[in-house]
Amino acid sequence: MCFSAEASLGVAVVLLPVGGFCVAAAWHKDRRYLLLAVIPLLFGLQQVCEAGVWAGLGRAVPELGRAASRSFLFFALAFWPVWVPLSAAAVEPPGARRTVCLALAGLGLTVALVYYPPLVPDGGWAGTRIVGHSIRHDFSAIPAVHVAPGWVWPAAYLSAVCAPFLAVRDHRLWPLGAAVAVSAAVSYVAFREAFASVWCFLAAILSVYIAYVLHGLRPNGFPDSRTPEPVSAL
Repeated sequence: MCFSAEASLGVAVVLLPVGGFCVAAAWHKDRRYLLLAVIPLLFGLQQVCEAGVWAGLGRAVPELGRAASRSFLFFALAFWPVWVPLSAAAVEPPGARRTVCLALAGLGLTVALVYYPPLVPDGGWAGTRIVGHSIRHDFSAIPAVHVAPGWVWPAAYLSAVCAPFLAVRDHRLWPLGAAVAVSAAVSYVAFREAFASVWCFLAAILSVYIAYVLHGLRPNGFPDSRTPEPVSAL
């Protein structure tokens, strides 16, 4: 199987210590990067939830599957479209770029409110089932999905989680934004029936790149994109 509980747990085992390194690096070098630093750690927790979904479905334990699915979808639908643009805004000084990131956070919050609350009464189950070697989450019961054209909300979500990394001045984050967008395209083309699960899996792997960003970060500043202000003599 190309995706399984073991695969999700394997990714989590890697991401949790990577996330710990990222948090420590951001704390000691530049705390504006803390929101960004916890992303691998939280992706690790999300993959643990995904492993719980596999276990609940594979062992016919609906209570476990529902709880794990509810937690997984909270990250996927409600958390990431808000947290990602906020983490990008946090590393930016006041100005147009930060304003763009905050606007994208507002867009992400709208997407979160559209997608996640309707799933809560059903325990976050969302018609979750195994399709091939992946997990499918069915969002067709969400009312807003049928109100707007089918591309509107996915495009808004994609904008919220990719554009912020392309908008910041720290150019080392640009490849991450582009890679997340490419992973979305790959997931949609190759795994359309299980898009949400597969894209989160690939994005989780890509979050390891944040360790590279923070490893090269100089204390209290961007490594290449800006230099300290000169200190005038008194």
